[in-house]
Parts: sequence; C-alpha cells; structure tokens
Amino acid sequence: MTITLYELAAADRNVRFSPHCWKSRLVLAHKQLQYQSEPVWFTEKEKIAMSNQGLLPVITDGDYVIHDSWDIAEYLENKYPDTPCLFADESIKSKAKAFNQWVSTVLSRHVPGIILIDIFNVISEQDKAYFRSTREERIGDTLENFGSKPEKHIAAFREELGEVRSLLADNNYLGGKSPDYHDICLLSTFLWIATVSNDAFLAEDDVMNTWYQRVLNDYRSAIPQTVFA
Repeated sequence: MTITLYELAAADRNVRFSPHCWKSRLVLAHKQLQYQSEPVWFTEKEKIAMSNQGLLPVITDGDYVIHDSWDIAEYLENKYPDTPCLFADESIKSKAKAFNQWVSTVLSRHVPGIILIDIFNVISEQDKAYFRSTREERIGDTLENFGSKPEKHIAAFREELGEVRSLLADNNYLGGKSPDYHDICLLSTFLWIATVSNDAFLAEDDVMNTWYQRVLNDYRSAIPQTVFA
C-alpha cells in the first residue's frame, strides 16, 4: 500500500510551510518510507474529509487514516519497526513528546510575528480571506500591524532557544549521536520560517545555526533546494 501525506500548501503547490506537516514529512524521510504527497490549501477541507476533522497533516496508509503529527509519528514507528527508529526507548519517547509540546507552544509563539505576512503573500487567493480573518481573530490585531517589527520576534525566538543550545554542548544532535524526533521537531519549526521568509532567524555564529545546517543536510532529500540557497 502507498502512504499518502496530505500537506498544507501555498498557491504554488510545491511550497510547504506548516511545521506540523513538516514533522510528518521528515518522519517519513527519517524512516525511509515511500509516500506520495497531496498538497492541500486552507480552504480545501474536502480533501481530508475522510479524517473526520479539518486539520493537517493527515496520512492514509491502506485502510488507516491518521491525523495529528504526533499520532502519525507514533503510528509509523509502531507500524514499521524495521525502519530507522524515531525513539530509542520509551523514556526517550516521553522526553520527545514533552519537547514537541514545548516547541509547539512556547517556542512557536514567537514565529507568527516573523512570518504571518509572508504566509499571506504566498497562499492562494481563495485562502486569503480565510487566513486573514482567522489569524487576526487569534492575534487580536491586523496582520500588518502584528508583523511590522519581525526583528523583535526574531530576538525573542533566539533567546527562547537558550536551553536548547545547552543540549548541543556535547552532541551534534538533540537526539545524541544521531538525529531523532527531537531534531525533527525543531527542524520543522525552523523550516516553517525558512520556506516563506528571507529573514535571518539565527545568527551565523550561533551553535543552533551549526546544528540547523547539519540537519538540513541530513534530511536534504525531503527539503526544497530553495532553503539551501
């Protein structure tokens, strides 16, 4: 059976920017699983109606339909145990789940101020009204006002990474000697920015940037070449 990954896409359906969809794409690459990608715009909810909810990512694997990036990772880890693992053991899995939650809530709160306008500029025309109304309701401001000082949000983003930097003091990866779900999770958040924005969200001499370049290369096959430019 062919795995299909349903991913959020820009007007150019080759452009991906959702961090949660990136997690699933990188998990599939990490586990060396073949799949086909189905791009989905914000307003194309009918494409994922079989999941009985309206959020991406979604995968189908034969008769199985799974949504939510964490649930997808768990499913693929359990369904395909003979492929490279995401979690070395249950203790590591528990830590990865907590890290995923921190990245999705604490670190990611700094990202919208960097890229909301960039996302608005690349999404399809039919998505723009939906995106503007839902995001402006969420942030309590216009996209233009909220995104007028990206440098402020970049500074906060860099500062928030302080504890993560300490994890790289003795290792090349957050997972230790090789990448695991911790690395996939953080890389996905970086790609959320890098796929739509030209702003330098990491300093060149930052250890996080060294890590970022390393994992970009490790998962090169799953990442558009424009990110490497």
